[in-house]
Amino acid sequence: MAKEDFNRRARQTTFLTLGLVACGVFGVIVLAGGDWIPGAVIVAAVVIGLARQVPVIRKLCREGSAPSPPRSKPAR
Repeated sequence: MAKEDFNRRARQTTFLTLGLVACGVFGVIVLAGGDWIPGAVIVAAVVIGLARQVPVIRKLCREGSAPSPPRSKPAR
């Protein structure tokens, strides 16, 4: 059950992070087009969203790198 929960949280975090990156690209394009206020709002929202994702990603990486139990009995 824990592995399924980990996979669900990792997938959710991946999709959210990729969505934020896509929005960031859109915000930069809006900024480059000369619309400063909407572009700045989009980029600021993306930066805040990504900043909130960093601890979640760090936690998932820590959980994912835990040593797995041995699959077979050790040789004697």
